[in-house]
Amino acid sequence: MLLLSCGTGDAAMCKPMETAPALYASLDQCRASLAGRLASSPNGEIVGRCQAIDATATASLPADYTTVVVTRGTDAVTSYVVPRGAK
Repeated sequence: MLLLSCGTGDAAMCKPMETAPALYASLDQCRASLAGRLASSPNGEIVGRCQAIDATATASLPADYTTVVVTRGTDAVTSYVVPRGAK
């Protein structure tokens, strides 16, 4: 989730908010949380969006998730992000 703090009536003057990064297991969870965050600023002082990231590339996995690497043969390698303890 990315949140920006904007000047009243001037969308060109938006700055990233100084908040801890928020990671979610799915875009739906992020969007539900974002709706709540944006509801606290009905005049548009805060804007934001959710975007999927490649957690294996950024090493930014949500809590209780891990990466499983599956190798098929000699060339086919696939990485999956799964909940810890998943069977």
